[in-house]
Amino acid sequence: MNLTNNLFDWANLLVLPCWALLIVFPRASWTRRIFGHPRLGPPHLFALFYVLTVVPAVLADPGALAVLTRPTLVGVQALLGSPSGAAAGWIHYLCFDLFVGTVIWRSAVRRSQSFRWVSPLLVLVLMVGPLGWLAYEAVSWGTRPAGEA
Repeated sequence: MNLTNNLFDWANLLVLPCWALLIVFPRASWTRRIFGHPRLGPPHLFALFYVLTVVPAVLADPGALAVLTRPTLVGVQALLGSPSGAAAGWIHYLCFDLFVGTVIWRSAVRRSQSFRWVSPLLVLVLMVGPLGWLAYEAVSWGTRPAGEA
């Protein structure tokens, strides 16, 4: 098994426990320990997985850098259609969705928001990242206490 396959498998194995902490156990002390540090946490691990996946993929395909610097729909489709491209793309999604989920979690904890409504929005971030983030922003903005920017 090669590095890309291993990273893909590890990313898929590790991401759901991370989301379980944020969604199911948002106020647990171990969730705070794992996700509370602003410069070191699970999203950073997934970013490392991404780097270890994308750099070899780009180095192995001379056309990849051209697609990344001047993307076309056909070029991106071809890039993501390879096993290394699909793995890099998937890990990219996992990383950034978890990053957004972590930012939302931190915001909700800082603002003492109820996870009865934040947790379902975190599920949306897990499933359809940008939609969940926009939903959190909309609901959070609508429930903002007076005087809070």
